[in-house]
Amino acid sequence: MMKRIILLIGLICGLGGLLAAGTMVASAKTAPNQAKQKEFRIERSMPKEAIACIQCHKKESPGIFADWAHSRHASANITCLDCHKAEEFDADVSKEHYRQYERADQKYGTKEYKVPISALVTPKDCSRCHPDEAKQYARSKHANTLEIVWKVDPWMNKGMNSDNERTTGCYHCHGTVVKFKDGKMTPDSWPSVGVGRINPDGSKGSCSACHTRHRFSVAEARKPEACGQCHLGPDHPQIEI
Repeated sequence: MMKRIILLIGLICGLGGLLAAGTMVASAKTAPNQAKQKEFRIERSMPKEAIACIQCHKKESPGIFADWAHSRHASANITCLDCHKAEEFDADVSKEHYRQYERADQKYGTKEYKVPISALVTPKDCSRCHPDEAKQYARSKHANTLEIVWKVDPWMNKGMNSDNERTTGCYHCHGTVVKFKDGKMTPDSWPSVGVGRINPDGSKGSCSACHTRHRFSVAEARKPEACGQCHLGPDHPQIEI
């Protein structure tokens, strides 16, 4: 009887040791301060043009690709084309991007994958998937902040070329009126992610002002730091919100 008890105790100790060893191995594989690497895999049907965008930007702009690959957009199979594809004769179509389809050193640098692309993504573009949020934003004070500030500070009508603007940086938060010259967005109006930016399609604002591209994280937009980018305190008391 005593031998059986000793044998049972030995088995229990042995199993405990195996479980402890397994836990240590698992802990070693996933160190608490080490970010997990996520590999985006194309598992569902995508247009060849969308695949070309993904594969090209994965190489040319890995940071942008990584942000997108970790986003809910990627999980929902929302690709570059869903947000950046434009109509051929839109004013904001990038002629620079067209040239990428003529690069012999690129696997996807052929006319087979050519599609009109715009760097400018507006709330109207986002409304195709987020109609309620776009309507709410259009009615907000944020969307109209550029027109509001014009009434208070008329000098802002001069755009980013104004000396006052260079000193204050108001357009960084308030936005600009996006303008074009020779088929390109003018440097005094772009880049701009201001909350009151007036876009060529008539919409106002930029969704990426609060949840930055290309992760578009709702959690990020809800953090105080997101508001703190513009509502700094001394020059923009929080009560203004």
